[in-house]
Amino acid sequence: MTNAEIGNRIKYARDLRDATLDDIAKKVGVTKSTIQRYEAGKITTIKLPVVEAIAIALNVNPAWVVGKSDEMELPSQKIPKIMQYYEKLNDIGKHEATKRVMELTEVPRYLKEDTNYVNAAHAIDGASEEDKQFDEDIMDDENF
Repeated sequence: MTNAEIGNRIKYARDLRDATLDDIAKKVGVTKSTIQRYEAGKITTIKLPVVEAIAIALNVNPAWVVGKSDEMELPSQKIPKIMQYYEKLNDIGKHEATKRVMELTEVPRYLKEDTNYVNAAHAIDGASEEDKQFDEDIMDDENF
C-alpha cells in the first residue's frame, strides 16, 4: 500500500469520526501539520508507531490503515451509542456524566440485580406480555 493510500484511509477515518486534525494531533502527541502530511501522503518514511497511534486515536484497526486487513472497526472497540455521546462532551461534561453514573450505580433500584426493577412504566411482574414487548421496543430504539 502506498503512503497516499494510507493517508486516504487516515483522512477517511478522521472524517467519519468528525475529528479535526488538531483533535487527532493532541491524542497522538504530534503537530497538526504532521497528521496533515500523513493524510496527504507526504511522509516519505511512514513510522508504524505513529500510524498505530493515529489509528487508535480514530478508533480504527491499525492493520486496516496500512492495508493488512479489510476490517476497519476493531471488534472489541464497537462503541455503545451512549459512549458516542460521552465523547462529544467537553471536560466539564465528562466529569459531570461520570459523577452521575457513579451516583446511579450506587442506588440499588437502578441496578439490574434489583428485584423491584421497573421497565418503563410497568413493573415487570405486573405487566402484560404486550406491555413488556412495547416497553422493550421503546428501550431498544436507537433514537432514545
